[in-house]
Amino acid sequence: MGLHFDHKSKSGERAMEKERKRLEKLAEKKSKREAKREAEELEELERLTNPDTAPNLTAEKE
Repeated sequence: MGLHFDHKSKSGERAMEKERKRLEKLAEKKSKREAKREAEELEELERLTNPDTAPNLTAEKE
C-alpha cells in the first residue's frame, strides 16, 4: 500500500485533533481575559476602599 491510502484514512482523526487544539487555545485565551478583568476589578475596588490613599479628583469628574 502506498502512503496516500493511509493519509486519506486518517483525515478525520487529524481534523478532530486540529479542532481540539483550536478549542484549547480559545479556552486558554478566555481564562486569561477573565483573570485580567478580575484583577482590574480587584485593583479598582482596593483603590476605592483604601483609606490611606488620597482620592483621585480627576477620576471623580469622569
